[in-house]
Amino acid sequence: MSEVEFTTSEKESTYLHLNVKNETDKLEAVVLGIGTDLGEESEINPTSKHHKEEGTYPTEEDIQHEISTFEKVLKAFGVEVYRPKNIEGLEQVFTRDIGFVIDNTYVVASMQEEVRQLELPGVRHITNKINPRNIIHPPKNANVEGGDVILWNDHIFVGISARTNWEGYEFVKASFPHKQVHAIPLVVSEDRKINILHLDCTFQPIGTKEAIIYENGFAEYPQIIYDLFKEEDMIKVDQAQMNRMFPNIFSLSPKDIVVERSFKALIAALKERGYTVHEVDYTENSKLSGLLRCSTMPLRRS
Repeated sequence: MSEVEFTTSEKESTYLHLNVKNETDKLEAVVLGIGTDLGEESEINPTSKHHKEEGTYPTEEDIQHEISTFEKVLKAFGVEVYRPKNIEGLEQVFTRDIGFVIDNTYVVASMQEEVRQLELPGVRHITNKINPRNIIHPPKNANVEGGDVILWNDHIFVGISARTNWEGYEFVKASFPHKQVHAIPLVVSEDRKINILHLDCTFQPIGTKEAIIYENGFAEYPQIIYDLFKEEDMIKVDQAQMNRMFPNIFSLSPKDIVVERSFKALIAALKERGYTVHEVDYTENSKLSGLLRCSTMPLRRS
């Protein structure tokens, strides 16, 4: 072996190992949001706007406390936790949106909202550890955010929303030709009670064959979801539960799920189906229109 080949091989071994094929395999490494500097109160989505107008917008202290509690659960489970570097005036809570991993490829998201694009440098110290050959970027006309991309082994669901457009879906489809990629149009509205910000706010696979679903969140009947998940394997939530973000849980493994502790009905349903539920308080984060899945960017699942 030549010296050049040895050096290249040695360099390859220092890159972050990426592997994400679904939403539920045992989690090994993740990027967790920080919320260190929220900046000005935002109207970036109907929910944030509502809490700003009502005077119930969350404080940095409360946001950071909840994320810290979540971090402790992750570390207790043996997960390697990476954190963004703080950028003054930016939330940096919902890392799911700014990038995501499919198999061993890191996709740099292209966000609809310019303020979200400004968060990308905050994870550069992490993405710099990824083999450049395993990083892809959407074209300029394509918007795609991680909250709209749900992996289920050979299938990828891409929500068509106010944040992810058809070109974003086409980009994912073209980038992963070995996968079956499905466009899932979502209900988009200025009315926060019916608006679906991202796909993971209305649909979430759990375990090895089940899912949590809000059936009225789709602009078109999602036939592929009903083809893959049987009726008896779905936990269906109503509009009030969707508004509280019941589908936005986070799986640590096929049997371990992190859930907002006030979701008593969901917790009972999960336990009845044999899941171990890890409860955390995340109510203040929900006021920013995101919950547990939103604030995580898995890098590796076993």
